[in-house]
Amino acid sequence: MTDSQQASGKDSKWIQNLYTTIKSPADELTYYENTANEYEQTLKSLNYSAPDHCMKTLKNFEQKSGTLVPKDGKFIDIGAGTGMSGEALRRAGYTGQMDALEPSENMYQVAKEKNIYSNWFSDLIWPDKETSVPSDTYDLVFSVGVFNNRSTTSNCLGEVIRMAKPGGIIAITHNYDYWEGDYKHAVNNLVEQKTVELKALEISSEGEYYGEKTACAYILQKL
Repeated sequence: MTDSQQASGKDSKWIQNLYTTIKSPADELTYYENTANEYEQTLKSLNYSAPDHCMKTLKNFEQKSGTLVPKDGKFIDIGAGTGMSGEALRRAGYTGQMDALEPSENMYQVAKEKNIYSNWFSDLIWPDKETSVPSDTYDLVFSVGVFNNRSTTSNCLGEVIRMAKPGGIIAITHNYDYWEGDYKHAVNNLVEQKTVELKALEISSEGEYYGEKTACAYILQKL
């Protein structure tokens, strides 16, 4: 067996475990605490490009709408992990204060070494409980690869919207399969309730999430 085949087998097991062992936010926390040291290497071997797809969608929205997120504004990375999405935001030219919401201390310790985050919030996100992140605070709330159908579900969207300033932008990217599941309905409900406007929706080519998965990125504006 070649090194690449061994890596592929290990990565497949990592994904299989991710999808089959996690049933709650607490399960997810335990999983990432135990896999923090191998997390980035595993995702890079899978050609994980969701953070860049999220930022591309954000930039396209700005160009088409004329609505600009202040480059020197306040941002928060939801489920910051080891900082891969925060690095993508910096590459996209956003220089302001960036905070992190990341429940896993082991993951955040890796991210901390990158010197891109100002404040760390270690809360889990639950549908019926506010985190310690302040309300109406951020020009941009962004989340990549966090929302799913296992733990951080569509019922948690309201909590991240709460963190944005009125008129602020929420940029979310996740597996496209989830959009066709609960998320399209959840976002439409939030639009009908006049909580947000759906400003942009971009579906990537196959493989632009990781492996053969497709990414779904959307931009919401808080009303």
